[in-house]
Amino acid sequence: MKRIKPFGLNFIKTISLKKGNLNYLIKNVVFFILFLGICFLEIPKILPKIFGQSFDSASYHIDWGNFNMTSGKKTSANYQLTDTVGQNAPGKFTAAGYTVKAGFQYIYDTLEKFSFSINDVSIDFGSLTPNIGSTQSNTITITTPSGHGYQIMAIANKPLSTISSSTIPDTNCDTTCSISSSGVWTSSSKYGFGFNAIGINSSGVATNIGTSSYFTNSTYYRPFAASSRIESPQTIMSEDTPVKNHSARITYKINISTNQPSGDYENLINLIAVPKY
Repeated sequence: MKRIKPFGLNFIKTISLKKGNLNYLIKNVVFFILFLGICFLEIPKILPKIFGQSFDSASYHIDWGNFNMTSGKKTSANYQLTDTVGQNAPGKFTAAGYTVKAGFQYIYDTLEKFSFSINDVSIDFGSLTPNIGSTQSNTITITTPSGHGYQIMAIANKPLSTISSSTIPDTNCDTTCSISSSGVWTSSSKYGFGFNAIGINSSGVATNIGTSSYFTNSTYYRPFAASSRIESPQTIMSEDTPVKNHSARITYKINISTNQPSGDYENLINLIAVPKY
């Protein structure tokens, strides 16, 4: 009979299954199992510990696989440096179908800061003529840094109204529309106040980039959500990639009936730009 070797793959060559040999085999198998159990219990005590950073408070727990000693952007008259010190395996890794940028300095890839602008913040319709739609517009422009793009939302504080509480109703478009969906509004017999957003290029030509999911074309409108009705801001433009100087034309439209009370109508429109990360 061959001697049993605890870590041999073929540790038994020939065993005669006589009663004495069987007892011997059982004893050695038990010993082998006990030996493995001891190894699994003791090996973790011998190996060095692996540490990861963690942060705790009463309301959260954050685990970190590594701790960055420093990171950021440094400049002088002769150089510009972005760095991450302490990152595990920093660098840019690519393969078919993906790119991994490990290290916080990649946030500066485009070297663009988040910005959002509105070229005209005071829209004045002047005097209105019943049954003739009147429009005014302004332009919004957005730039986002590295990340996943942006979304722009809109909400009014209340419907267009006077001090005496006369209101211009929200548009229902030619057939139907709502604060979350647009519809065609070209009829002169459909009254109310509404708006649309159409993506444009630097020359002002319509491209519908960023807005096509919300307004099919410039004939589509919708009413504003209103905080006075406890409504939430509605998205009117968005993209899922970083952008530079992407613009949209916001067109505001009013059409009143002959029964509309005279007066000065006003409200406040909030346009909210949120970057995606």
